[in-house]
Amino acid sequence: MARDMIPAEAIGLTILTAFEVPNLYSGLLPSQFTIATFSGGDSAKREHTTKWIRKSEVQATAMSLILGAGASALAKSPFPFLATALMCGYLLWQYETALRQGNQDGPGLNMQDGAK
Repeated sequence: MARDMIPAEAIGLTILTAFEVPNLYSGLLPSQFTIATFSGGDSAKREHTTKWIRKSEVQATAMSLILGAGASALAKSPFPFLATALMCGYLLWQYETALRQGNQDGPGLNMQDGAK
């Protein structure tokens, strides 16, 4: 029976890698609030912002999946990679939702105007 249980190392690495993913995303992307608030405006600004958000999403996802693959290799278990992939999917959904809402409804704040 003990053989069928998931080793503690696999559980630990699964938790650590899954919860490292938001750190990788936050290192490359602004907060969801910032995206939703500042991504609106004219079409050129929307295109520019969307391009850079998506580039950063790709980079953060690639780094996260590599981390998950490495942890899975160490743990000799698929669980770290699977948890990492699920966390990436969740965060991509969150960031894309913020981007979509900002592009549709965001105020498109112009930081050049300054506080008046």
